[in-house]
Amino acid sequence: MKNLFSFLFILIFACSCSTSTDDTSSSTTDSSSETTEPSNTNGQEKDGETTDNSDNEQFREFNMESLYGSYVGMFNAEVYDSGKEPSWANKINISVDEINGSNIKGHSVVAGNDRPFEGTITSNGMNFDVKASEPGDDKYDGVFTFTIYPKTGIVNGLWDANDSKLAVTQRKYELEKMDFKYDPELDLQDWAYTDLYGTYNDATGESEYLTEDVANFNPSTQELTKKDVENMKKGDLEVLRNSIYAKHGYSFKNRKMRYVFNYVEWYIPTSTDIRDQLTELEKKNIDLMKRYEQHADRYYDSFGR
Repeated sequence: MKNLFSFLFILIFACSCSTSTDDTSSSTTDSSSETTEPSNTNGQEKDGETTDNSDNEQFREFNMESLYGSYVGMFNAEVYDSGKEPSWANKINISVDEINGSNIKGHSVVAGNDRPFEGTITSNGMNFDVKASEPGDDKYDGVFTFTIYPKTGIVNGLWDANDSKLAVTQRKYELEKMDFKYDPELDLQDWAYTDLYGTYNDATGESEYLTEDVANFNPSTQELTKKDVENMKKGDLEVLRNSIYAKHGYSFKNRKMRYVFNYVEWYIPTSTDIRDQLTELEKKNIDLMKRYEQHADRYYDSFGR
């Protein structure tokens, strides 16, 4: 009888421990479940859904005026008809002038054209995506699609022409933010013996070249004399004269001049009319060079110099 009571006591004790363990396990599982539930720190709950507003907040807090300014670089032909003699590359200046909420306004200067654009700007993480259209009343108008990278001051994207019959219907670009400042001391030190676009002669295999004279004179800082220019070659006089305009940011329509100054590091196209910005010295030198340019000889040489 004593043994029977002992057995019943042990059995009841064992059942009690099992129940306690199950309760503890259940409690632990519930606690773990509560700990791993995602928290909503950046969003708002609406109808049981969470919306992340961190990008919108970042957009509002960013100083959008820091994006204003000029972005400069090469405007390269991406889709083109080679039979229409396309201009393969031109230096372009895309300027951001105004941002109001998600609206953006600006203008582009390239190949002798100064065209406004407007469209939308949206945040994309730390960067900004832009889609903007030119007015459409010029045959060379189109649509810009690009991304601004504020940290590096870089813009890259595409331009698509409205007119599908143009020689170039799409251009690609990567531009760098640059500030324009007129500097009369800028020169053409590295441009002697450069060949000029459109002057190659198939029969002789020669092209018109610049000489060292383009590096020896600066028509923005020194008054040229008859003795300086009377024996200059035609190409040297033409490029020296146009270097004055280039320093003031003139955007060249003339393809031959574009193909010289496109690759001059300091050149930034900013305007299609800079006549009121010329100094008296520059005007005087322009008149002198023009008189001699008409009758000057050209300097021809072979490729491979």
